[in-house]
Amino acid sequence: MIKLFSKDKESHKIPKSIQDCIPIDRIWDNGICLVGKNKYSFTYKFTDINYTVASKEDKEAMFLSYSELLNSFDATSEVKITINLKKINKKEFEKEILLPFKEDGLDIYRKEYNDMLLDKAFNSNGMVKELYLTITAYKKDYEEAKNYFKRIGTELNSYFLKLGSKCTNIDANEKLRILHDIYRLGEESLYNFDIVGARKLGHSFKDYICPNSFSFKDDYFEMGDKFGRVLFLKDYANFIRDSMVSDLTDINQNMMISIDIKPIPINEAIKLLERILLGVESNITNWQRKQNQNNNFSAVIPYDMEQSRKEARETLNDVTARDQMLMEGTLTILLVAETKEKLDELSDNLKSTAQRHMCQITNLKYQQLLGLNTVLPIGHKRIKAARTLTTESLAALMPFKVQEIMDKKGIYYGENAISNNLIMVDKSKLMNQSSFLLGVPGSGKSFSAKELITFLALSTDDDILICDPENEYSPLIDALHGEVIDISATSNNHINAMMLEDGYGEGNPIAAKSEFILSLFEQLLKKHGGLGPIDKSIIDRCTSIVYERFRDKKESPTLLDLKNVLNEQPEEQAHNLALSLEIYSEGSLDIFAHQTNVNTNNRIITYNIHKLGKSLKTFGLLVITDAILNRVNQNYKIGKRTHIFIDEFHVMFQNEYSANFFNSAWRQFRKRNAYPTAITQNVQYLLSSVEASTMLSNSEFIIMLNQATNDRLRLAELLNISEDQLSYIKDSDPGCGLIRYGSSLVPFVNKFPMNTKLYKLMTTKPGE
Repeated sequence: MIKLFSKDKESHKIPKSIQDCIPIDRIWDNGICLVGKNKYSFTYKFTDINYTVASKEDKEAMFLSYSELLNSFDATSEVKITINLKKINKKEFEKEILLPFKEDGLDIYRKEYNDMLLDKAFNSNGMVKELYLTITAYKKDYEEAKNYFKRIGTELNSYFLKLGSKCTNIDANEKLRILHDIYRLGEESLYNFDIVGARKLGHSFKDYICPNSFSFKDDYFEMGDKFGRVLFLKDYANFIRDSMVSDLTDINQNMMISIDIKPIPINEAIKLLERILLGVESNITNWQRKQNQNNNFSAVIPYDMEQSRKEARETLNDVTARDQMLMEGTLTILLVAETKEKLDELSDNLKSTAQRHMCQITNLKYQQLLGLNTVLPIGHKRIKAARTLTTESLAALMPFKVQEIMDKKGIYYGENAISNNLIMVDKSKLMNQSSFLLGVPGSGKSFSAKELITFLALSTDDDILICDPENEYSPLIDALHGEVIDISATSNNHINAMMLEDGYGEGNPIAAKSEFILSLFEQLLKKHGGLGPIDKSIIDRCTSIVYERFRDKKESPTLLDLKNVLNEQPEEQAHNLALSLEIYSEGSLDIFAHQTNVNTNNRIITYNIHKLGKSLKTFGLLVITDAILNRVNQNYKIGKRTHIFIDEFHVMFQNEYSANFFNSAWRQFRKRNAYPTAITQNVQYLLSSVEASTMLSNSEFIIMLNQATNDRLRLAELLNISEDQLSYIKDSDPGCGLIRYGSSLVPFVNKFPMNTKLYKLMTTKPGE
């Protein structure tokens, strides 16, 4: 052990200036720091995971994966896991999240949106949690250190992926920002340090990030105009619950918790444990000898000795037989407050929380500077307060709690039901942007869809296209200066079902259009047994003929042109197909058999097909979807993003051909910079289709509101939702439920202020 830790015996130099209090000798652009003689450190950032709401089985799996991560650390290095909890900076928040005014007549709604965000951000938790992992190692030079940290980063990434987390490198600018935000608390938004420019001018980074003053007292310190204190975990409980660190962070105040880990080589650990066990056995033998000398041959070994023997044997068995490692662990905590009284209050609350877990946290005495340099993610451990722990005991100090979703320039989706932080989503960061909105009637499904449409309209210049079967979106779209296109048997608005834009389909546009035409005929003839193989061949042939005839013409063919081509064919089946199409091509329901005459230039359009009637609604949904696909292709050519909302989505999967067509369209949306959102209350119907259930399971973003029992169970099976997570979509309030974001499930609540113009536009409740 003496040999193992001999390198840590660094002489402590009394700082002569404020800059000397920052124990970094040099920092490279990639983030590697020189923190002592041949001592290098590097910091990684990793994301939180949903440990708190995971099922018992999932928690066990996460715990074992985290233990595996701890076991992977090199015995020649030091590791520091840091939890940085900081309040949202108002100026920075306003800069990144709030919507700028555009003077387009919609700023009144943007102001309401911004006021709502500010109110929710600063009247709730208002905290941001960041997780860091700092590795410190002795290397002969910078190049060797760089290669070492590169290899370690690759290994760490694989371990964090098993946990469902992501691990990324922190460069010099980000590292200095972290330290700047601690040393100069309250000035976070002022950070704009240029390390390259400063180096050219011969300026030190320490001059920029250090506080205006430092004054260290016996058990606290003054840093500029702030008061700080470093505490440490002095006494550990026999059994530490995995919720202890999470409970310590349930504080609405800036704080930092660091867990320093120093792995002990396995051979050294076994020798140490054998010596401990030998000492315990010697004490027991000596005690028994004394009892025998006093003729007390039946004396029972004292409880404390027996417990020491049991614990020593169990620990030795853990190391030799259960792949446990022995590690030196130290937990330190940094608190910063505006006043000394507030600092004392926070310290007492922290100590009280630890006592509930049968642990003792106490102030560092006359070691505040050493403690500060220990708790910061720099790479030092300057205090001697370590406890020897096995891997499992150390893993109980679990840094994970719940995943936050707060993407810069994201759209508001509610508040995290556990942490109360805002959920801001930028779907462009996901692997695919397909999304679903699921919920029973009354769960707030329509309100959520309108809320999303509104925020997209106010915050972006993207196109927004809506297929509205129930006339729910028209008042909102009018208010947002959009275009409402009414499609009905009595309307003068027409959409050409045969319109074909360049780039249509995923390869052969005629083949893709043929599949669409087949889905239309399937809808027409489903009451008569659907299409037979001869019918399919004829329709496919005639579709190719009609588009070949219109190849050099400016206009697209119509359903009337297709009917005429069918009549030209020699087969009787072709004439029957033409007859079945007659009412839709030149009869009373010919609304989709004319050239498109509606204004599709507006960036916000809703296709209202409420008055089509039940028999035409599915037909209309297919035609509208096809028209949207043509618009997506147009936007894709000019590099414009399109958001698509399709209500009553389950109707698309009522027959094979419409399901195949829409499945193909869904893939095309994704490939052409379009973000489709499917809305439905009939989850069970959706999941009965193989195509729909596959689309659902492959979608990276899903909003689940209150669900019926059967739907809830099917979703749990498809998306691997635990019982604890299911409780958030069982009898939940309107607008509340679960969000699937990538591979994570985040519970949320969404209570929109009712005394706003936006609420009145979005609500669907009678009387409101």
